Amino acid sequence: MLGLSIALAVSFIILLYIINELSYNYCHKNRNQIFRVLNNYSEFKTTQPGTPYILASTLKEEFPQVEKAVNAQNLRSLRLKSGDEFINVFGAVATGSEIFDMFTIPLIGSLDAKKLLDNRNSIVLSKEIAEKFFPGEDPTGKGIVGLVNNEEQMFTVTGVFEDIPVNSTFRAKCFVNSEWTIGPINDAFNIDNAETSWEHDFWTTWVFLSDKVRQEEIDSQFRNLETKYPSKGIKRTYSLQKLSDVYLKSENLQNAGLRGDMKNIRLFSAIAFLILLVASINYIMLSTAVSSGRSKEIGIRKTNGAGNNNIKNQLLSESVILALLVLPIALILTWVGLPFAGKLFQTRLNIIDSNLFLYILVYLALTILIGLTSGIYTSGWLSRLKVIDVLKSTSKSGNRKQNFRSFLIVIQLVIFCTFVSATLIIRSQYNFALTQNPGHHNSNIVLIDLGRNFKNYSAYINSIQNYPNVINAAGAMHSLPMLGGMSTMHPHFTNPEQQVKLEGMAIDFDFLKVMGIQVVEGRDFSRDFNSDLTQSVILNETAVRELGIVDPVGKKLWGSTIIGVVKDFNLHSIHTGIPPLQISMTDRYIQQVAVHYQPGTLGSVLPLLETEWKEVAPDRPFSYTTIEDLIEGLYSTEKNLSTIVSIFALFTLLIAAFGLFGLTLFVARSRTKEIGIKKVFGSSEKSIIYSFLKEDFIMVVVASILAIPITYYFMDKWLSNFSYKVDIKFWFFVVAFFIAMLVVLLTVLFHSFRASRTNPVETLRYE
Repeated sequence: MLGLSIALAVSFIILLYIINELSYNYCHKNRNQIFRVLNNYSEFKTTQPGTPYILASTLKEEFPQVEKAVNAQNLRSLRLKSGDEFINVFGAVATGSEIFDMFTIPLIGSLDAKKLLDNRNSIVLSKEIAEKFFPGEDPTGKGIVGLVNNEEQMFTVTGVFEDIPVNSTFRAKCFVNSEWTIGPINDAFNIDNAETSWEHDFWTTWVFLSDKVRQEEIDSQFRNLETKYPSKGIKRTYSLQKLSDVYLKSENLQNAGLRGDMKNIRLFSAIAFLILLVASINYIMLSTAVSSGRSKEIGIRKTNGAGNNNIKNQLLSESVILALLVLPIALILTWVGLPFAGKLFQTRLNIIDSNLFLYILVYLALTILIGLTSGIYTSGWLSRLKVIDVLKSTSKSGNRKQNFRSFLIVIQLVIFCTFVSATLIIRSQYNFALTQNPGHHNSNIVLIDLGRNFKNYSAYINSIQNYPNVINAAGAMHSLPMLGGMSTMHPHFTNPEQQVKLEGMAIDFDFLKVMGIQVVEGRDFSRDFNSDLTQSVILNETAVRELGIVDPVGKKLWGSTIIGVVKDFNLHSIHTGIPPLQISMTDRYIQQVAVHYQPGTLGSVLPLLETEWKEVAPDRPFSYTTIEDLIEGLYSTEKNLSTIVSIFALFTLLIAAFGLFGLTLFVARSRTKEIGIKKVFGSSEKSIIYSFLKEDFIMVVVASILAIPITYYFMDKWLSNFSYKVDIKFWFFVVAFFIAMLVVLLTVLFHSFRASRTNPVETLRYE
C-alpha cells in the first residue's frame, strides 16, 4: 500500500501541473474569437508577436471581420507612490479601453466602463494593487502619483478589476493608457513617429473577430495590407494565432512572453505513467504471490455454485476498494510534496478554484483505473481456476506464475535503469555546460543592470575603476551570455545573391577586454579613433568565414569599416552554435555594466559598487547578477530535469523494492519445505542463499541490457537540442546496473539469509 500511495501522490502532483498548464486561456469566455497577431521575418526565418503600434487601429478600419483590436505592451518603468515612497508595480500593461471588452476582466467599480483608458492619465488597478495603495477604501475617482519613464505624473483611478486568474495567458496587475509606451521608443530610436511607423515592432496586437469568421480569411487579407503599407528594409508578413495556442504552441516564437512547454507535459506524463506502471506491477506480483492462499477459497466457492464472473467481479472490487483506501494517504503526501515539486517544476503549483472539479474527477478516475488495472490479471487468473486443479494442487500454474512475476520484475528494473542512466547523462551534460570554455570569462564578472536611458554610466564606470579589487569595467547593451538577440542580413562578399544572417552586439570601449575576448586580427575599439563610435565594426571568425571575406581588416560592411576580428566565442548558450557576429559601438543604448574583479573579492566589491551607484543614480534601485548565476540560470532546465528524473528514479526504486521485499517473503515461505530437504541432503547456507540470488541477478542483467537501447534512443534525441554535447558513455549504463543489482540483491538477501538458517526439523513439519 505504501508503494501505491507514493505512486499516486507523485502522479497527482504531475497531474496538477498538467491540468493547470492545459487550462490556460479557459478563463476567457470569448477565447475562440480572440487572436494574437504574429510577425514573420522571412529573411531571418524568425517569428515573434511584436507588431507596429498602428497595426491595431488599421485592422479595425480596414478589416470588416475585426470587431475589436488593441495593442498592448508591458510597462516596466511604472512606480506608484505610497506615502513618501515610490513602489515598483510589476505587471503594468499599457493598452486601450477595448481590452476590457475582449478579455474576461470583471470590474468591481469604474467611472465609465467603456472609456476606462481613453484619458492619458487614467489608471485601472487590480483588487490586489488597490488594497495595497488604498487599504480599506474605494479608489475609484481618486488620484495617485506615479513615476513613469522617470517622470512624475498624477493618475486618476478610473476602475478596479478582480485579480486575473493565474492560469490566464493575458495577465496584468494594472492598466494605463498605451500612449506611455510611445515616448521611450521615440527616444531610443531618435524618431518622432513611433505611433504611425510600420518599422518598429514593439507592441502585441490582440484582435477580436466576428463570430464564425475563419482565420484563413484574415491571413489572406494580410497580404494586401503588407503591400499597401510596406515597411522599409525588412520584409514582414502577418498571421493570426489563436488564443488557445498562445501558451502551449509558442515554443518557436522569439520574445513570446508567458508560455508553457508541451515537451514538459509529455515528459512528465510519461514519468507519471511509468511510476504508476511500477506500482501496478507490484500489486500484480504480490497478488499472484499470495493467490495460492486463496485458491482453496476459490475452490470452495465454486463448489458452492459461484461462477467465474462472480469471483472475478469480487476480486476486482477488492482491488478498487484497496486503491480507494489508499487515496486519502496519497492526497496527504501530495499536499506535503507540492512546495518541493513547485521548485523542481520552476512554477507555483497552485490549486486553482476553477479547476477543483477537474482535479477531483481526474484523481478519482485515475485511482479507480489503477485499482482495475492492478486487479484485472489476478482476478482473471483466479476466477478461471478449476476445482479439480485446486484439490490436486497442480504445479503448472505455479510455474507460469513464477515466469510472469519474473517478467514483471524485469520491466520494473528496465524502468529504473533507464531513469538512472538518463539522470547520469543529463547531469553530465549540465556539468559540461557549466565548465565548457565559452571563449570569454565565465567567472569573476558581476553584471549591473542600468535600465533604459541611463545617462551617467560613464561617470559610474570611471568611479568604480579606482577600486583596487576592480580589474576593469565596461558597458554593453546586453552583456554575455546574451539572452536575446538582434539580427540583420548582409550579402555574401563574393556571391551578392546569397544573404548571410548576422547577429549584432552593441558595446562600449574596453568591453572585449573586460570579458577576455581575444582579438586575433586588427584591433579593438579605441578612444584614439573618433570614427570607432559610428563608422567601425568588428566581426567574429564565423562571420568572416560565412561572408566569404578575404583579408577583412579595412573592408566595408554597411558603410562601416571592419577594424578587427575576434576569436569565436559563445554568444548565447551551448544549445545553439556560434553565429556570424558583428560588434559595433554605442553610447546611447548601454543597459549593463560588466565589472571584472579579483577572484574571491566579490563580498567586498559589491558594497562599494552600490555606494557609487547611489551617488550617480539615487532614484534607481541597485540591481546586479553574477555571470556564474547567469550561466547557471541558462541551464536551470537541465539541472531541474536531472533532479526530477533522479527523484523519480528513487521513487521507482523504492516502490519496486517494497514489492520485491514482499514478494521474496512469500516466495521464501513457499519454498520452506524445499529448503529443509536441501539442508537434510547437505546443502550449505551459502548454496541456499546463492540459489535465491542467482535468479534475481540474472533478471538485473537482462533488465540492464534491455534498458541500454531504450535510454540511448531517448537521450540521443534529447542531446540533439544542444550544439555542443557530451558523448553517451558506456559507464552510465554500468553504474545503473550496479545500483540496481545492489538494491535488488540486498532486498532478496534479507529473506534468503533468514530462510537458509531455518532448522530442517521445523521446515519438514511445515504444512
